[in-house]
Amino acid sequence: MMINRRFVNIVAENYKSGMYSLHRLDVSKHLFYPSAAEADAAASMKNGAAGPAAIPRLERLPPPCISFQPTPTSVSDWTSLPFFALASPRRSEGRIITCTKEGDSVVYDADSNSNQVMPSMRGYKGIQPTSIISTGNPDAEQEDLYVLHSGFHVLRFGSADLVYDFPGSRKSWHWDSLPRPPINDAVRSHTVIDGGRTICLSSFPDRFGTCCFDTVEREWWHAGYWELPFEGGVEYIPDLGLWLGFSPEKPNHLCATSDLSEMEQLIAMEQPPEVSHVLEDLDTPRNWFPIRAKLINLGGGRFCVARVFQEVVMDTEDESEDLDLSHFYQDLDLLGHEFSVLTGVELVTSGSSGGKKLEGIRIHKSIRYIFSRDMIRWEL
Repeated sequence: MMINRRFVNIVAENYKSGMYSLHRLDVSKHLFYPSAAEADAAASMKNGAAGPAAIPRLERLPPPCISFQPTPTSVSDWTSLPFFALASPRRSEGRIITCTKEGDSVVYDADSNSNQVMPSMRGYKGIQPTSIISTGNPDAEQEDLYVLHSGFHVLRFGSADLVYDFPGSRKSWHWDSLPRPPINDAVRSHTVIDGGRTICLSSFPDRFGTCCFDTVEREWWHAGYWELPFEGGVEYIPDLGLWLGFSPEKPNHLCATSDLSEMEQLIAMEQPPEVSHVLEDLDTPRNWFPIRAKLINLGGGRFCVARVFQEVVMDTEDESEDLDLSHFYQDLDLLGHEFSVLTGVELVTSGSSGGKKLEGIRIHKSIRYIFSRDMIRWEL
């Protein structure tokens, strides 16, 4: 069962020192109103305004609870960043794992302010992961963490030998090397189905399609030459039987589907899941170019939508919708600030438990943090 979270964890990198620091943002203070009525009233005022509403600026991040010194290197390589992830997202919002580019890993527990040394990920090449996916049986003692990079690994809690992984056997943490997906590095979206047993990866359009990984048999299989209708990571909402993620066609929109519960039918029909809902969560100025986005499940039907934008100087008479950011990189004077926008959203449902339906989303608060002395690298 998913916990109801109090914080969004933010990992920032200092431009000058290269130091990574962990900050915990209180969602009830910064991202959500105390009641739905207050959120609806604020939304009504914004809807009456001309153009996108101004987003309040967060002047500084909350005080760091811990900092991480990067491994010294003589070569600057942005692809060799360490990675950070929640070790057990369904059970704890404070257990954060970090792995260096050499494969050494440690878990920091923000609630107890303690560190736990973890085994090394052998074969890790220091490349920033394409996907980090948590899965496993909901009743399992610990969650499994799958990391797709230049290889494919899982961090699991159990016996060293899976054959002898039975109750009463000696258990500990292990990094296991797994077969790489046939999709290579062209992953556009990912999610889990079958109660966490199966991982689904989709390529960009007109490439490989969708492949699935059976976490029990540890085998890949090809689902078809169609893609998941999402961009990035996708969250499953058990109460609604829906998968929720970012729309690849409509920036600043979330979309949902229930069709992934019928994977066998999708394979037989050789067609992608049908989107049942498209929901706008943020209205932005035209000169804000999206760099990346992440959907963070806070539990209880609440989410944090974390986005990074690049602001550019545009010709006010240019009405074209499809603008290429690479054009602005040719003239650095046209580039403005890079910044993060965090938005709190809440699912609006109808019906009782067992028969709930998604009606829409309620937008609460947004904050904007401009990258000046540091930049946000990870939102967890």
